[in-house]
Amino acid sequence: MPRKKKQKKAHNYSNPSEKQDLAHVEAGQHESEEVDEHGFTKRKPISDRECIYKCLDNCISLAGLDKNQVERLAKQFNPNNPDEVDIKSEYPPL
Repeated sequence: MPRKKKQKKAHNYSNPSEKQDLAHVEAGQHESEEVDEHGFTKRKPISDRECIYKCLDNCISLAGLDKNQVERLAKQFNPNNPDEVDIKSEYPPL
């Protein structure tokens, strides 16, 4: 049977600084934020346009898609675009 090693005693370092009350650093809840049943803050809902933009922005370098086409569509759906761009479609709506 292998021998058991003796555990070393606690280290000999003692922290020279004074203890600090860091309760003020904790993340607090703002009045406008909603909380779910588990206590986590909920994100505010985003618009459909912003949702589509985020999806397109994540897919720019996705294999199998035309990068230029996805960049053009992302530019059209960008919610920060000051010009309201009319979305052009190659196909009629369903």
